[in-house]
Amino acid sequence: MFGRTLRGLSTLERGALVVKQVMRQLVKSLKRIHSTGIVHRDIKPSNLVVTRRGQVKLIDFGAATDLRIGKNYVPDRALLDPDYCPPELYVLPEETPQPPPEPIAAILSPILWQLNHPDLFDMYSAGIVLMQLAIPSLRSQSGLKNFNAELRSAGYDLNRWRETTRRRPDLQILDLDAGRGWDLATKLISERADDGRGRLSAAAALRHPYFLLGGDQAPAALSKLSFSK
Repeated sequence: MFGRTLRGLSTLERGALVVKQVMRQLVKSLKRIHSTGIVHRDIKPSNLVVTRRGQVKLIDFGAATDLRIGKNYVPDRALLDPDYCPPELYVLPEETPQPPPEPIAAILSPILWQLNHPDLFDMYSAGIVLMQLAIPSLRSQSGLKNFNAELRSAGYDLNRWRETTRRRPDLQILDLDAGRGWDLATKLISERADDGRGRLSAAAALRHPYFLLGGDQAPAALSKLSFSK
């Protein structure tokens, strides 16, 4: 992720920096596509690739919703990966009418965005990715399915899940720096209110203390490295 091994750090600290670097780049990518009116709808590790320069690239936009042209305006549940899908299932309410012609859809897109906050669909999935990056036991299919089942039982309240889970997840990475990683996870993996509150947007997530404060040596490390092909 940084072009070379980060030395002088413990395994835990090094792992935490890698998780943060992946998440920072993922959330920045989501901020860019959301600003153009696109919701990816299929955020998961298999749709992320890392270049030799440590750049995280988002791929596979086959299930994306493009509100500018009315594509996947009211998504079909069959397209969604249940392991990463938020509880609302749709980027827009089911009552939303079928898309109008493209020029009209483009005009209405900003209004629908402000009313329904469809970008928050992707942010829940990003929260699941954060949990998998930070907690090894959630990387297996069975581990993730068990987590999702317990999370549903906890009402999509991550703090309640932590208190009630019968398993012993390794939360060390998320608990570093006074638990800023855990706090970010709780603000991504949550129910969302009708007004869009209850889950952070990509822009708001990038302003979270997890990315801004604490022992984050990633930017300094990157600034000192030169990359070659």
